Amino acid sequence: MKKYLTFITYLFFLLSSKAQTPDSISSFSHSHIQELQEIEVTAQKHKKSVTGLLSGKIELQLKELQNLPGFLGSTDILKIMQLMPGVQTSGELNSGIYIRGGDPGHNQILLNNAPLYNPMHLLGFFSTFNSDHISQTSLQKSYIAPQYGGRLSGVIAIECPNDIAKQASISGNIGIINSQLTLTLPTGNKSSLYLSARATYLNLLLSAFEKESDELKPRYNFQDYNLTYVLNPSSKTKLLFNAYYGSDKLAIKENNYQVNGGVQWKNIVASLQWEQAFKKGNHLKQTAYLSYYNNLINVKQMNALIQLPSDIADLGYKAHYNFKFINCKWSLGGDYAYHQLNPQYPQIDQLFGTHKTSPLQKQYTHETGIYLSGFATLTERLSTDIGLRYSNLLQRTSTDGSYGGLEPRISVEYTLDTNQKLFVSYELQRQYINQVSVSGIGFPTDFWVSASKDIAPQRSHSFTVGYFQSLSEDRYEFSTEIYYKRLSNQLEFDGELLDMVNRVYIMEEHLLTGKGTNYGIEFMFKKNRGKLNGWLSYTLGRAQRSFPGINNGQTFAAKHDRRHDFSAVANYHLNDCWDFSAVFVYATGNAFTMPKALYLIGENAVNEYGPHNGARMPAYHRLDLSVNYWFKKEKNRERGLNFSFYNAYARQNPIFLNIKIKPDKENENITIRPKGQKLYTLVPSISYKFKF
Repeated sequence: MKKYLTFITYLFFLLSSKAQTPDSISSFSHSHIQELQEIEVTAQKHKKSVTGLLSGKIELQLKELQNLPGFLGSTDILKIMQLMPGVQTSGELNSGIYIRGGDPGHNQILLNNAPLYNPMHLLGFFSTFNSDHISQTSLQKSYIAPQYGGRLSGVIAIECPNDIAKQASISGNIGIINSQLTLTLPTGNKSSLYLSARATYLNLLLSAFEKESDELKPRYNFQDYNLTYVLNPSSKTKLLFNAYYGSDKLAIKENNYQVNGGVQWKNIVASLQWEQAFKKGNHLKQTAYLSYYNNLINVKQMNALIQLPSDIADLGYKAHYNFKFINCKWSLGGDYAYHQLNPQYPQIDQLFGTHKTSPLQKQYTHETGIYLSGFATLTERLSTDIGLRYSNLLQRTSTDGSYGGLEPRISVEYTLDTNQKLFVSYELQRQYINQVSVSGIGFPTDFWVSASKDIAPQRSHSFTVGYFQSLSEDRYEFSTEIYYKRLSNQLEFDGELLDMVNRVYIMEEHLLTGKGTNYGIEFMFKKNRGKLNGWLSYTLGRAQRSFPGINNGQTFAAKHDRRHDFSAVANYHLNDCWDFSAVFVYATGNAFTMPKALYLIGENAVNEYGPHNGARMPAYHRLDLSVNYWFKKEKNRERGLNFSFYNAYARQNPIFLNIKIKPDKENENITIRPKGQKLYTLVPSISYKFKF
């Protein structure tokens, strides 16, 4: 910039002196020359906390999101994602993420390019991602780049810090629900170390609000840790090592039926990334990773005990190369993953002896993929992104367990004028590792199985049409998208968790295969600047399934089908000391199967159920409020208090329905009445935030 300003100043001097002859110019004395002070003109574009509304890709900048609503004292990236159009609002005690009607197992969750199989801690409060240990994240739900394969729905990519820290710092918060701490350490001029830890003591709060008459008494705790090491050996080379460990434990006591149960699960992820820049803007990124997830279910009723363990371990490698050729931007790469799966099987101890079913054979599979994509600007208004991926699965334990196929995808973007765009996309995706859900209330009890000679891989065809417009010099933004997705080879578990206690359990006998359709329309209106900012999002959608062995082959709603899903987010910056924020969500209740009659055969009660998923839970809605008071807030130093109220008007959103049976006075007829079982109402929180 200084060189350019000096040149412009000199050029202006020559032009203003063009009437002088060379002799007169050379005869200028130093006394006639005035030295001009350098003037630097800079412009700063307003930074958006949420960008990329078009093309189904949303990017969230964590530094810009810190003033958005805090959930129990901290900014949770996945909770904010659930406020976006097309990402379903989850209920209490639900650890799933549902994108455009897809199952949680249809999503690809990546932590620095390594897969993470359970992205949520329980109770709907926390994700596995520590907000202080994230630099940015992106959500892809329309056009999925061909470098991402193996899933049918969205891609959530989380990036940990990758900068070289100039000075040491400590940040975190201490609250009545949970606490977290992040330590940043420069380890030289070219390297840095980031360490984070987090834990909850929610049991203390639950005990304080608990009553003797409460039928459901949960106990829950978690802890997780992050480590990131960044090394820049040169200006064109970067090495990153990331590691994550998370552990959860839930115990629930139900007084009416004398049932004690619990779930334990853990995530372990480690990755090593090497990024290399070349001439002409070419770039190579390689990732080697390890991912492990397991869960253990315990259910005890009277003298019967059932345990169900399962786990999945991945060892993989990815390579992605960006280059320019013939005025196009190209991406070329491949990936490989070795999966070791241990599907769920029961270990049962009963009153009259011990029965342990034969464990299922572990599954060992090799999943590979190669891809090529190109982005081209065809005209000033028209651009396109075309990709082709080939994927393959080989199961080592089965001679007939090999699958593969092409996965084409294309997107076209047309600019109507400077602030309006149209977007159209299509893609075919294949999924070889499938998640099986055995719980209807969102417990992390699901397990993973591989496609095999008995289980075909899942497949989807997706279409999207979108429109985007910015208003008042980018002060406001509006976007809408219409989506349609056709699913095949979907899996449905037709049993119940407690059915396994007195039966010999064979997993394949409970897995049904069918089809599905997801479609809907999304709207989002966002205000980017001003003391008051935020957004409104609304999705009108359907998620339908059809299985020959369920509901007489008739189409039924998926359990997570929600016709309406609305979110409103507001943030108000009063002054340097006070920030206020609020979130309101409303969603149609989940679908479930309701008993319509009950018969007494001897002393045993037998239910007769209505249409599969033909009933609805009550509508879910909630208001969250958050207030920040800052004692000091600067770039590298801050101290403040956060006051938050989760479910501020104490809405009693049930996590499931108990079926109450009431006989009449003559004991001739009975009445079946569902009663919602809530977990909590208002949850207040106070936390102290700091950074120095």
